[in-house]
Amino acid sequence: MKSNNFEKSRLTVLREMLGLSQKDFADNVGITQGALSQLETGKSRLSLDSLQKISLAFKANCNWLVNGKGDIFMKEITKNKVPVRQSILTVDIEDTALVPLVLEEAYAGYINGCQDTDYLSTLDVYKIPGYENGNYRLFEINGDSMIPTIYPREIVVSECVEDWENIENGTLAIVITEDGIVAKRTYFYEEDRNMLILKSDNSSYKTYSINLDDVREIWTVRAKITNVFAQEQTMDAGKLETLEADLKELKAQMKSLNTHKRKNGN
Repeated sequence: MKSNNFEKSRLTVLREMLGLSQKDFADNVGITQGALSQLETGKSRLSLDSLQKISLAFKANCNWLVNGKGDIFMKEITKNKVPVRQSILTVDIEDTALVPLVLEEAYAGYINGCQDTDYLSTLDVYKIPGYENGNYRLFEINGDSMIPTIYPREIVVSECVEDWENIENGTLAIVITEDGIVAKRTYFYEEDRNMLILKSDNSSYKTYSINLDDVREIWTVRAKITNVFAQEQTMDAGKLETLEADLKELKAQMKSLNTHKRKNGN
C-alpha cells in the first residue's frame, strides 16, 4: 500500500502547477481548505468523491493522482511550449482605422464566427482615437467579476495576441473559448505553459484554470470606454436634490412649530 506522503506530494505538485493557493484550489474543487490541508499533509486519505472533484475541476489524470502513473492531465500536453494557433482574423473593411464592436448580446455569435470573415464583416465598427493602426476589437463587458477595474457594460479596447507565449503574468485580457467570453487577469505556470490561470479583480469570484486547447482567441485590454463617471455624477446630483428638498421640508416644519408656539404664548 502506498503511503500518504506520495498522495500529499502529488496534490501539492498539482496545486502549485496551477499556481493556486490552498483556498483557491479548494474552492474550485468544492471542498474546504481544511480538508485540502488534511489531504496534503497526509492526515486524511483521498476519497473517491474528492478524487472525482479534483479530476473534473482541473482535468487531472486520476491514475496519476492515485498511483503517480501517466500524465498529470488527461489531455496530452507539450511542456514549455504554447501550441501554434490560427491567426486572429482582421476585418475586411475599407477603412482599416475602424474597430469592430462585440456587444454582450452578440457573444454567442462571435464565439461561433470569430474565424469567419463573412461574420466579422457584419459587426458594427467605430473609429477610436489612438487605435487607428493595428488589429483591435471592442468588447462590451458582461458581469461584475472585474470590479473595480472594469464595470458591467463598459467597453474595452483590446489588441490581438498572436503569440500567446509573450503574455506576461497579470495581463488583463479578453479570453475567448467555446464556453464564453471573459475579461480576466491571465497567468501561466512556468512548468506547464499549456494551462492558463484566470483571475478576477473582484475577490468574490474564484480563480480557475483552463487548457489552452480550449482557447480560441486572446486579446489584451489597452483602454476602456466608460460611463461610470457620468453615472456617479448623476447619482450625486440626485442625492443633492433630495437633500435640498429634505432641508426645505425641515425648515417648513420648524417654522410651523415656532408659529404654533407663539400663538399659544410659549
